[in-house]
This record gives sequence, structure tokens and C-alpha cells, in this order.
Amino acid sequence: MATYRKSSRLGNSFGQSDFRNGNIGRKIWGNIFIKDGIKMDSRKEVVLTSKEAMQTVLTNEAAFGRDTSGMFGDRVMHKNLGIATSEGEVWEKTRNWTFRTLREFGFGKSLDMEHFIQIASESLFADIDLKIGNGKNSGIIDVELLFNTPILSIIWQMVTGRLALEDKPDIQILSEKGDGFVKSGIFGAGIVNAFPVLRFIFPKALGYDVQMDYFNTCNKVGGNLFRETQSRLKSSPLASQPTNLLEAFVQNSSTDPKIFNCENFQIMFQDLLLGSTDTSSSYLEAALLFLVANPEVQEKIYHEILEVAPNGRFLNFSDRKSMPYTQAFFLETHRKARILQNSVPRRALRDFQYKEYTIKKDTVIMCDTRLYFEDKERWGDPELFRPDRFIGENGELVNASSIISFSFGKRNCPGELHANIVAFLLLTSLLQRYKLSVEETPRLDMRPGMTLKPYPFKAMFTRR
Repeated sequence: MATYRKSSRLGNSFGQSDFRNGNIGRKIWGNIFIKDGIKMDSRKEVVLTSKEAMQTVLTNEAAFGRDTSGMFGDRVMHKNLGIATSEGEVWEKTRNWTFRTLREFGFGKSLDMEHFIQIASESLFADIDLKIGNGKNSGIIDVELLFNTPILSIIWQMVTGRLALEDKPDIQILSEKGDGFVKSGIFGAGIVNAFPVLRFIFPKALGYDVQMDYFNTCNKVGGNLFRETQSRLKSSPLASQPTNLLEAFVQNSSTDPKIFNCENFQIMFQDLLLGSTDTSSSYLEAALLFLVANPEVQEKIYHEILEVAPNGRFLNFSDRKSMPYTQAFFLETHRKARILQNSVPRRALRDFQYKEYTIKKDTVIMCDTRLYFEDKERWGDPELFRPDRFIGENGELVNASSIISFSFGKRNCPGELHANIVAFLLLTSLLQRYKLSVEETPRLDMRPGMTLKPYPFKAMFTRR
């Protein structure tokens, strides 16, 4: 790493431009990059590249703002709405109420979550068995989109309190359009944020039309859910406490309409889907990719599953404590796949200090975990997929805190525990039933998009 140089302001500092790896127009100050705005875009950007920089800057309340330019602003109708990109009182109230209420209905509680995930697992296995076919022991299945619908159904149940037959068309369309959103180029989104007018000139080439189609679909489904529930509760008020988040939200709309209104529910609904479904699905696809590419790793995990549940029972989240290698596998998948390599951009709410430097108000703050996870000094052989790097001399889990999987500070994803529960229970239950294999190793690098995810691949699912 380059050494820090004392300069006045990160937003305005001029240093040695970095022409390596295409970082033209950027300056390097230790473990951060500074990008000066181009003539058409006067914004300043700071890119954090070390864990220390990310943890220090992102936990500072001055870095709690969000970038709402370009697509990010269009997504929320250029209003202060939802959880992911809202600020101030709206963010505090919406975020705290949403996750407090979701916890009442099981979100992030392993015992309650296990019920929802078991239902989702049964649906997933039925789909896999259907694709394998009757009377067959194995079949080749496309892994892409395999997890989208089951994972989406988990958060759907928590929000609506149901999983009815009439919900399936909405869940299916949200699943398909969500996958399209994840695949849409982050490069295009970056261009749109730098030069906002281009999203109207080249919407298809920049992926803007796909992104907005997903957001509009979420808004349509979320708006319908809100209005249907509002109408139902108006004609037949609840005789007892609400049984799901949607009912609780609508019930509060008469007492605090600034927070509990249809538009805020629509964006909150978007945020919940993006945060709990699309990223988890991409992560599990990456997990399957590394399992088929490393069959010896898959066998070690299956051996741990047999030791914990020899009778084939559905595993509990608490079982992970007896499965250090499985936990190490999930950590290594986070490190190697880097699904949220850049996370959601922040914005400086005011000038604040980081070491010798001042990050100016309205500077866009971004993260790039790639350099951290590919640092040879830290990892030794970062190019290899090796879960054993997280296993100590006595077989215990070590160095788990070295992984950056979500973010830092109050604006960190509050669904981290939810995502970990879903990933652990879905994957272990899958490996209880099926052995995964491929004839030729698929492409192992990740496809860039709004999040990173594997390139399409197929795997042989063999019933155990």
C-alpha cells in the first residue's frame, strides 16, 4: 500500500494518478482511492479498499447518507422513502419499526425461521425432483434461478402472513425480474450515476430499462398488497393484534401517515426483496458452484452433516456450532464470491475526518472489497478456494471476523442473521438429499452486475 500523505481534503486533493488497472483519473492515498468529478459531473467519490478504512468511515454517523442520484433516485421517485436510501427521521423510524415488527413474526429468529425455511426447502426439493423425473436417480439441472423463488417465498410469508396459490404469479414475476436486475450491469449504473442524462438516451444499453422494470414491478405488487389490506381492514377491522408486517403497517397508517403510507411501503417492500432475496440467491448459486468445483469440500461438509444428523432430520441453525468446516466453507464463499463487492454507496452528510484527511460533505463513499480479499500478504494464496484457512490446529473455526460480508455501522444490513440462517439451512438440507457434480468444471469467476453472481452453469443432482 502507498503511504498516507498529509493533504487538505479528500474531495479536492490532487495526488499521483493511478493508471494501473484502468484507474485513470483516480488518486491513491493509502487504502483509499479518490476520484475527482469529470466536467459533466462535479461529484467527488472516495473508494475504501481496506477493512480498517471501511470500518472506521462507515461507522461514522457523518457517513450515514445515501447517494440518490441517477437510478438510485429514480428508484424512490426522488423522495425520502424506504430503508436502503432514506435518511434522517424517515430512515430511523422506518428501519427500526420494520425490523422490530419482522422480528415479532420470526425474522432473524432461528427457531421461527426454521419453519419458514422448511416450507421453502420442500418446495425447492419438489422442483428439483420434478426436473430429475420420475423413476430416475439423477438429472442435470440449471442452477440459475434455482433459489430465487424459495427464498422470496420466505420473506413473502413474513410480510403478508400467507403463501397462497394466488400469490404464486406475483412471486414468480418478482423472482424473474429480480434476477434480471441482478444481472444488469453495474458498469451501466455507474455511467448513469456519473452522467444522469444518458439513462434516457441509452436506457437499454446501460441496463436502466431492466432496473426500472424491476422497481416498477415491485411497486405495483407492493401497492396492490397495501391497498388490498387497507380495504380489507377498513371493512373488517382486526379483532386482535396484526398477524403479519403488512397488517401492522396499514393499521398504523391512520396514526402516522408520514411513515405509514403506500409509497413508503412500496419502497420498503423493494428493499426487503433486494436485501433478503436477490443477494441470498446469488450467494447460494456461488456456494453450489464452489461445491461442484471442489468435490472434496462437498464430501467434508456432507460428513459433518451425517455426524450431526445421522437420522436425516432437518438441521437446526444451532447445529452449525458443531460444524466448523461447514462454517468455514460459508466464510470462504463470501471471500471468493464477493457477492456485495461494492455494497450500497454512502454519502457524506457533512465534512468529517478520516485520519489526517477531511471527507467533504456530499462526497460519495464507496467500498471495494476485491483488493482486501485478494491481498496475498493477508491470505497467502487468495486465488485458491480453501475453507481450511478458517480452521485452526484443533479443528476449531478461526479468523471469522476477517470476512466482510455485509458492511459496518448502523447502516449495515440488519438482515445479516436472516441471510446466514437461510443459507445454512437451505444448503445443508440440499446436501442431505443430493450429491452435486459436473463433468467439466464451470467458469469460476463471477459475472459483474448489480451484485456479483456466477455465470450460468448446470450440475448433476443425484439423489442420496
